[in-house]
Amino acid sequence: MRKEDPALSRGQIRARTLACTLALSTGVGCAPTVDVFGVYFPGWLVSAVVGLGVAYALVWWMGRRPAQRALAQSGLLFCSLTVTVSLLTWWIFFNRF
Repeated sequence: MRKEDPALSRGQIRARTLACTLALSTGVGCAPTVDVFGVYFPGWLVSAVVGLGVAYALVWWMGRRPAQRALAQSGLLFCSLTVTVSLLTWWIFFNRF
């Protein structure tokens, strides 16, 4: 009996590459856009701006309280809040499931 070679031929590699490219390119035109004063922005950009604004407001509010002033001055808190609020905004408003 002949032992089969597990390596793929060039034709099989090209076919798989083409199939993956077509599968990934089908969702490119489906990105949600948001109309802001007549200009269309991608949804991720709107979510990032909302995340930055809310995180800034929360850190400013926490900085006014003496017990939490040291925590509010932490850059890690600001980054974490920005990412969390941005992802929550994206999930709530732009989720297509």
